[in-house]
Amino acid sequence: MRLPPPRTAAATLLVIAALTTGWMFWRTGSEKLWGYGPLVLYLVLFGAYFLLRNFPKNGKPQADRWLAVYTGLLLGTGFAGDFGIFPALFVGFVPMFLLYRRLRARDAGYGEAFLHGFTAFLLFNIITTYWVTNTGFGAGLFAMLANSALMCLPWLAFYWTGRKSPKIAFLAFGACWIAFEHLHYNWGLNWPWLTLGNGLANWPALIQWYEVTGVLGGSAWILGCNYLAFKAFFDVPLSVAEMPATEPTFEGSSTAETRPSFRQLLPFLALFLLPIAGSLIRYYTYIAPANDTITVAAIQPNFEPHYEKFAAGGEPAVIDTFVRLSKAALAEGPVNYLVFPETSFSSFEEDRPLLNGPMRILQGELAGTGLGYLITGYSGYHAFQADEPLSSAARILDRGNGSELRYEALNAALQLNLETQETQHYRKGVFVPGAESFPFRKVLFFLEPIVASVGGSVAGLGTQETRTPFVSPKAKIAPVICYESVFGEYFSDYIREGAQVIFVMTNDGWWDNSAGHKQHLYYSSLRAIETRRAVVRSANVGACAFIDQRGHILNRTHYGEAGFLRGEMQLNDAITPYVWFGDIVSRVALLLAGMVLLSNLARSLRREPRT
Repeated sequence: MRLPPPRTAAATLLVIAALTTGWMFWRTGSEKLWGYGPLVLYLVLFGAYFLLRNFPKNGKPQADRWLAVYTGLLLGTGFAGDFGIFPALFVGFVPMFLLYRRLRARDAGYGEAFLHGFTAFLLFNIITTYWVTNTGFGAGLFAMLANSALMCLPWLAFYWTGRKSPKIAFLAFGACWIAFEHLHYNWGLNWPWLTLGNGLANWPALIQWYEVTGVLGGSAWILGCNYLAFKAFFDVPLSVAEMPATEPTFEGSSTAETRPSFRQLLPFLALFLLPIAGSLIRYYTYIAPANDTITVAAIQPNFEPHYEKFAAGGEPAVIDTFVRLSKAALAEGPVNYLVFPETSFSSFEEDRPLLNGPMRILQGELAGTGLGYLITGYSGYHAFQADEPLSSAARILDRGNGSELRYEALNAALQLNLETQETQHYRKGVFVPGAESFPFRKVLFFLEPIVASVGGSVAGLGTQETRTPFVSPKAKIAPVICYESVFGEYFSDYIREGAQVIFVMTNDGWWDNSAGHKQHLYYSSLRAIETRRAVVRSANVGACAFIDQRGHILNRTHYGEAGFLRGEMQLNDAITPYVWFGDIVSRVALLLAGMVLLSNLARSLRREPRT
């Protein structure tokens, strides 16, 4: 039998997906990364899935399923990264709200509602976080599928509330969505990368008020605007708005009876424009406190981490590169701080760092150059003494002579005073799930062999309880390591401990030249706004950057280019409302979400008829 055109198209897309997969693994054999290959692969697979699911045997499209695609496209293209067309975020949920009303009109089941939500959020995740696959195919695929499924939880809570208490359904959606985002900051499988408020990270002039609410205030803003946009355009009688159609159109949007008037649009425009106007005023009138400044140089050595940096025999080349770039930065005059990226060196024993070979070489090469302090990330370990209690990350190594080495691995940072040899250490506190930690290890113990086989960490890494700054007569420095820079409330702990400026040490080469390193750079602007602290960023591959207290990127390097940045950064001792009060928005949302869900449960137990 001849396949109908939609199925023929789906078959063609599957062939393209197979060819793309083959190309990706050929690149792996050639020790080359995949770049945008995962985006192509996932989009063609999504297209095949959508065609097969959306077109029944009669070949007629089902309009409801297009609405989910519209939401995925709007949220994906509106989010910071490859596109960053931010207005799309403020209407991205409107198609899903219309879909919700249609589903309610025909009393659709929760399974159908879940599939619609999963379709929308899968496309959103594909467009924004396809680049995770460059770290590992399994890791990238799991991250997108799991996060898409988790995003369906507030959507299902929305639909559930609509069937039980329709008058508060939209409030329930907003509260449950922000509660979900809060959860993603505070559990073992943390992945808050796609917090809606992060989507505006490349537009710092528009979000200066994050110094009060943090990024979750931005999420509430985006959700509120989506609700008001939906009310303005589609607040029409149920019989008109929710009747199923055969074409993917928004009923009621093209007639004089349902076209919104300016009065109907006014609440949406006010909520959308007033925070932007206030932010622009704050951005252009902000004056940094008249505190001291420090001279900083940030190094970008540019070692490809998958194949080059950790290859056998590569260490001398690594040291030579650091010495050459450091001397070039110091040749322009004295520097208070020289900053190297995350895990610049390995095999550090935390208690005896100056015995490390590369550190001895660096001290000799940089002596007499006018450098005050060297701050670097390192991969090391702490050896437990005989009477020292073991941590949860402890590992035991059989030395083969009847003795054991009890130790914990570390992703850490070191501050070295070149003149006095004094050192200070900081241990990373937020770990990438799978790669640096094993979430729910006690429950999922049977997965340990699988995690170990794909290069993940079973034992995890050693950490510390407090976010202690590096202290010197010049400044108090927050030593932020990679993933920690994504967590706003956690980040503010450095400021409460007295940090006056932020140094972010990272390695963004795992994701190739794609949206990942751009988003990670922009997120440092968010932290600058929330805390009103200047940020110095040192990246192995990706982008070094100097970011002022408004979140504006003053200067930056580019992907794939070894080099350095040098400049003056201003200190700040002031405390913002966000640092004082944290994520109040999410705590209110958690309270509201709990009340709504308990109300729904009570109604279900009483078996009240649905409205």
